[in-house]
Parts: sequence; structure tokens; C-alpha cells
Amino acid sequence: MALLTIKIPQNAKSRITEFVKELGGEVISVKRESSDSKKEVLLKEIEQGLSEVKQIRAGKTKSYTMADLLHDKQ
Repeated sequence: MALLTIKIPQNAKSRITEFVKELGGEVISVKRESSDSKKEVLLKEIEQGLSEVKQIRAGKTKSYTMADLLHDKQ
């Protein structure tokens, strides 16, 4: 058997699942791309940024110049 990873619209999920089963295949994983997971990623990035700010204020990390930020030198 072959293993496929596909991206389909949410409204087609059940039809595709049934079709795969009719062909004798098996749906191994169903992962929904949701705004919740994107929100979690964004919140983690914000937390990381705030942690960096706290470290800079405490003198534990060197701050960045505007040139560093614009040229992505970290």
C-alpha cells in the first residue's frame, strides 16, 4: 500500500473518508487545520518575545539595534 498525505476542504472530509474505505484503504490520521492551533502558535511566539524583553531588561541578554532587526541579525 501507498501512504498519502492530502489537504482537502473540511466539507469533503467524510466523502473522501468513505471513498478511501470503499477502495479498501484506511484513514490513518485526521488533522484539522484550525484557527485554534494558529492561535496557540501565535500566543507561544508572543510569550517568547515577552520573555526576551524581560531578559534584556534584566541585563541577561544583549538588546538589538534597529539595524539588527531590519537585517535579521540576531
